[in-house]
Amino acid sequence: MKAYVKQNAGPGASLLDIPVPVPGEGEVLIKVKAAAICGTDIHIHDWNAWAQGAVKNLPLVMGHEFSGEVVELGPRVKKLKKGDYVSGETHIPCGNCYQCLNGLQHICANLLLPGVHRNGCFAEYIAYPEMCSVKIPESIAPEYGAVMEPLGVGVNAILEGNVGGANIAVVGCGPIGIGMISVADALGAAKIFALDISEYRLNLAGTCGAKHLINPTKSDPVQAIREVTGSVGVDAFFDASGNPEAIVQAFKFLRKGGHAHLVGLPSKPVSLDLVADVIFKEATVHGYHGRKMFQTWTAMMNLMDSGKVNLKPIVSHTMPLSSADEAFSLIRGGNVSKVVLLP
Repeated sequence: MKAYVKQNAGPGASLLDIPVPVPGEGEVLIKVKAAAICGTDIHIHDWNAWAQGAVKNLPLVMGHEFSGEVVELGPRVKKLKKGDYVSGETHIPCGNCYQCLNGLQHICANLLLPGVHRNGCFAEYIAYPEMCSVKIPESIAPEYGAVMEPLGVGVNAILEGNVGGANIAVVGCGPIGIGMISVADALGAAKIFALDISEYRLNLAGTCGAKHLINPTKSDPVQAIREVTGSVGVDAFFDASGNPEAIVQAFKFLRKGGHAHLVGLPSKPVSLDLVADVIFKEATVHGYHGRKMFQTWTAMMNLMDSGKVNLKPIVSHTMPLSSADEAFSLIRGGNVSKVVLLP
């Protein structure tokens, strides 16, 4: 089969012919219909400091966001059958640690990730655990099935945020931020503020339900949000940027008693004024690492199947797997949301 493989330590990857994997015990073989490129894949492709610490075994088939069809069953597969249409829950838990035994599999102490710790999905086929192969409705097109993994991170945060009737801000309008805006709009958020330094991404946010679009390089978000909310601030903000300065600023326009939901991954420590922005405000801070297994998936499938969530702005480009090099270059060039590879 064709696969996009990280062969050696250093920048880049290669399209190679490698054997089709054989599903092991409790695994299924999935014919990949679509695979999306994530920021994690960019890190591994660039071979930055994070990738050098996280990826221990090369060569490695890259990629972790996918949808596809089950074509073969390994030993002791109990529920899935050939022909099932699935998306991949990328947090592969051990099943035995404290978190797994207490309903927190998504933050397992021994978590494995495809495309990081084991071969991933930038290939024609992937062998994958049955328990993490989530059967999804046929109404969800493969390119959207492939982005359910990143969408689910935002859905988890929005569901925990109880956004119905609330004034919220989404900081960072990449694919996860865009997904959060679309889901928040579907669930009845009152005022949705979208913040990004890219006009391209702000325009996407507007098509997903954000009525207040703020470019921090052109106007002061704190002042703009306070003007619209009667000097109160937002009930909650959801950070999908990972930008330390943007996170600090978001705490300034969060109202007293508000909730901060942190999804983005800062590249350096964030220095907060805990007294003014958390303690005296009685702010509540939430962190998110993936989707709940599998409550988030159920809610996400229901929303997507109903057509209430606008997914079109999330996927901006589809390209053949053979054009993976071009796809990574396209992402670095900007004016792009999510790029999906089609094996």
